[in-house]
Amino acid sequence: MLKIAVINPPNGDGLARTVFDGLIQLKKKGIVNSFKYPNKFSYPIEGLAENYTENVSEFINFANESDFIFLIWGKGCTDFSLANKINLWGKTIFLDGSEIGKNGRYDFEIQKKIVKGEYTGNGKIDIDMLKKCPLYLKREKPYKDGVLPLPFGIEDAYVKNFSREIKKDIDFFCVFGQDEYPLMRRYSKEILIEFCAKNNFSCFTEKVERDEFYKKLARSKVGISVGGGGYDTLRFWEILGNNCLLLTEKIDIYEPDLNRLKYERIWQFNDLFDFEHQLNKIGKYLRGGYSQASLELEYEKIISEHSSESRVLEIINKAKGVGLVK
Repeated sequence: MLKIAVINPPNGDGLARTVFDGLIQLKKKGIVNSFKYPNKFSYPIEGLAENYTENVSEFINFANESDFIFLIWGKGCTDFSLANKINLWGKTIFLDGSEIGKNGRYDFEIQKKIVKGEYTGNGKIDIDMLKKCPLYLKREKPYKDGVLPLPFGIEDAYVKNFSREIKKDIDFFCVFGQDEYPLMRRYSKEILIEFCAKNNFSCFTEKVERDEFYKKLARSKVGISVGGGGYDTLRFWEILGNNCLLLTEKIDIYEPDLNRLKYERIWQFNDLFDFEHQLNKIGKYLRGGYSQASLELEYEKIISEHSSESRVLEIINKAKGVGLVK
């Protein structure tokens, strides 16, 4: 069984959430024997705190004995100093959750600089980590020069309020944390509200506290997802985790030829014109062909392939592939 040291960012990070959640699930199953992390993590994850150690010397000793070390990126707070102090780069795996931010992913000048290795902002490939670490996994494109994809996953908290017995009595769900970047978020919600009012569909669009958010999502038939400062977004996985149909902007999470997100329930749009067109199509489907029971088989496949547990298993299998563990 595996022992994993996790150098997490002090200020938290979305990808760190996915990784921590997956480690907890694998620990329950006995695949991971133990893991420790040294920096307090503000986001509440059930079962996480028992793996925290505030004693740095104790953590360093644990890291020395571990099978490998996860060094997780955080915006302006990646704990490189602790990683350097441990200085076991031969078994350190870098998990890069960075994104360009705001509207930067639409900026072709930024895209060009990232591809050429000339960009210095968030979302770049960290060349130093690429050279030092035997594995480099990244939440956002580009995946080049040995960088491997590791998007968010379906966390246990997402599905806590979901069950197959819940009646899906809300037609459309569309809630964003912020809707300034990109404006497609704000305008797609406005178009949805008008569409539902005109066609007598129900929709939920209010910001509510976390538990109520997931209860409403569990009751929804269709969830709307638009990326924020990155191509990947937590909402995408929350919607899939609650066995909803997913109406999303054109998926740009994995390289397209990987076909990792080829599911019948996913409807994609390119722009607001296409969004309105897809709304009309999915509205007709809800009235004529929608069946909650018909989603079950594909749902099991999605959970198996995209849970937080499966994300950490991907990292472990990649570690085996480069000889870090047998």
